[in-house]
Amino acid sequence: MTERLRLLIATLLVAALAAGFWYSTSAASADNATVAWGEIEAATAAVEAWGSFAATGDIGLVDGWFAVDGPQYARLQSEADSILPGGVYAFALAEGVVVEPGLVRGTVTVTGGDGESQTYLWDIELVHQDNHWQVWTVRTTPEEPET
Repeated sequence: MTERLRLLIATLLVAALAAGFWYSTSAASADNATVAWGEIEAATAAVEAWGSFAATGDIGLVDGWFAVDGPQYARLQSEADSILPGGVYAFALAEGVVVEPGLVRGTVTVTGGDGESQTYLWDIELVHQDNHWQVWTVRTTPEEPET
């Protein structure tokens, strides 16, 4: 094998390795973007379903959006019998961002039938079950330390 042929083979091998590395890192980035989008979408849909539940007490309205083995579902289930059907509530998530995998932080506005609104800063913890994100629990966003 000539020196020139060895150099050509080495160059092609390095190029192939570089292309493989680039492909694997770009595919991973695309997967992360999809997961992040999926978390925000799931949190938004779950919050909206929560509003429907709050108006009716029908726990079936949150099925699929809340993990049935999670603490938030258990809390909703315990409140279901005390809700009088016929109420009107709208829950909306705004400015949702993925803080870390499985954690969406955003502003939730709860509007009652009288038009009065309350706004909350929530951390919505999600788990990936049954091939999609579901709410595990919700908590008040911790205050940021002042700098």
